[in-house]
Amino acid sequence: MLKVKDVADYIESMAPPIKGDDSGLIYGDMDNEVRGIVVCWSPTLEVIKACQRLSCNLIISHEWLFYYKSDNKWMENEKPTFEKTPNLERLKLLSENKISVLRYHRNWDTTDGGVADTLGEYLGFKKCIKKGFFIRVYTIKPTKLADLLKMVGEKLQTNCICHGNSEKIITCVGIAPGGVGQTYTFAEEFLGTPTEVIIFGEMLEYAKIYTKELGYDFIVTSHEASETPGMIKLADLLKKKLFHEAIPVHFVSSGKTAH
Repeated sequence: MLKVKDVADYIESMAPPIKGDDSGLIYGDMDNEVRGIVVCWSPTLEVIKACQRLSCNLIISHEWLFYYKSDNKWMENEKPTFEKTPNLERLKLLSENKISVLRYHRNWDTTDGGVADTLGEYLGFKKCIKKGFFIRVYTIKPTKLADLLKMVGEKLQTNCICHGNSEKIITCVGIAPGGVGQTYTFAEEFLGTPTEVIIFGEMLEYAKIYTKELGYDFIVTSHEASETPGMIKLADLLKKKLFHEAIPVHFVSSGKTAH
């Protein structure tokens, strides 16, 4: 009998939890017997409904489950966490179907073979010359920025935006997947490297300005698109591990939004 705890132990053997990170069990029971697994980027209502349709009772997500009250100074009428409609709808389905949810975030982002490594691999980059906590830097064959932009958009199946001269020849690429481009000055992580263009998951406007003024071109994909290859890889690893258990494992898209 495979329990939620057994699946958690396997993932954490590859990617040990990081202190202070909200990872591990975020809903349900570690002792539940696992009938089937859905791996996703974000446990949206659509993902939970897919889990129900597929007769699965364990979700493994990269992102958080609930929208927490932010106490944002610009909001006058923000609802408490468990009065927010999306939270209530998710909670109702999880409860009715006895679905547990595991979340693996920074540990799966940064571990060898995790999100950061997988994005570079997925884009076909071979020669990694720097491996930071969450960044990777690759040398590539000389490629026009316009052609690099097209390749990234096609491989990740998303609309990208780009800053830089489309005719510029690129030989060194930095990778910054996920939401790190919400930090205005994140491009500083690439200082001291020969990086010419940084591929971000998402970026705030001030991060774009800072990156440009620091001297880097950039391509922006989307938070989900840049991390999805890493979650597909996790689903594949689980399929191989659990094959003898005959436990079905599915990757389910969280539902791409317009860039």
